[in-house]
Amino acid sequence: MSTVGVISHLPAPTLADVRALAEEAEAAGADWLGLPDAFWWRDTWLLVAEAARVTDRLRVGPVVTNPYLRHPFHTVAAVATAQDVAGDRIFVGVGAGGSEVSGSAGISRGDAPGRISELARLIRAVAAGEALDPASGRCLDVPLQRPTILVAGRGNGVLGAAGRVADQALLWAVPRSDLDRSVRVIADAAALGREAPGARPELVWAPLVDHGDADGAARSSLGYAALNSRPELVAAWGIDQTAVADIQRRLLAGKPVGDDLLPAAAVDDLLIGDPDPEAVAEVARRIGAGSLAIPAFGVAGLGDKVRWARAVLAASEVS
Repeated sequence: MSTVGVISHLPAPTLADVRALAEEAEAAGADWLGLPDAFWWRDTWLLVAEAARVTDRLRVGPVVTNPYLRHPFHTVAAVATAQDVAGDRIFVGVGAGGSEVSGSAGISRGDAPGRISELARLIRAVAAGEALDPASGRCLDVPLQRPTILVAGRGNGVLGAAGRVADQALLWAVPRSDLDRSVRVIADAAALGREAPGARPELVWAPLVDHGDADGAARSSLGYAALNSRPELVAAWGIDQTAVADIQRRLLAGKPVGDDLLPAAAVDDLLIGDPDPEAVAEVARRIGAGSLAIPAFGVAGLGDKVRWARAVLAASEVS
């Protein structure tokens, strides 16, 4: 079933911000809402619970948490606690974490594929009644339903982990020139050793689209998207190591990344400048995206963007 998701891009959202966004997303007909996990901001699981509390139908989860800054036991407990509020509406989005994990927290993300896979296995095992701590045999003392697990990434390792263990694979702001390769990596990994149900994960495409917002909202994510793209692409765009370091410093300091650091080649590859549903649907159909996700930079205009995403899915004829 094709779905439309909303991914919050609100800076440091308050509980009130999240309530407003969740209520608007549900009213607009979105199927799910993803909330950020950033250690500069309010705790993602408290935000997830609040969004779930004020909605009736909307699925809610972190997009994305990472397997480094929370012990896996804590993540399992957080999922179970959120399910006390919203049952099977809670999903788990997980990835390697952004550059702040290595840049500020000083944690290497080199073993992200293994960590992501281990977390997915643990969640599913505990939901199936197995011990939370195999060494002692201690089980989780609260109920846990098996949640949908969404994995987001760009590097081969994390894409491969998505192919093996994810129910859904999120392609967020992946450069259009890298989409086909990314899908192949996911499919190849699934074919070699699928651990989750189904032959492969459902593909959820989250492109950055210029909808003509007066504040140029979509452009505010370009620096982050560029920094987390494959090094080969970054170099091909003409972004040298000095510019990479400058972009990283600005992002870690919470400062905007201007077009002076992003060559036109990068902007053209990362940002869809023409939101014509037919044109976007052609890409969705080519890569086999079953669902779409749209970034929410605010509540205003969200309904129009959800309707746009529905039109893209209808035109793509992907089910």
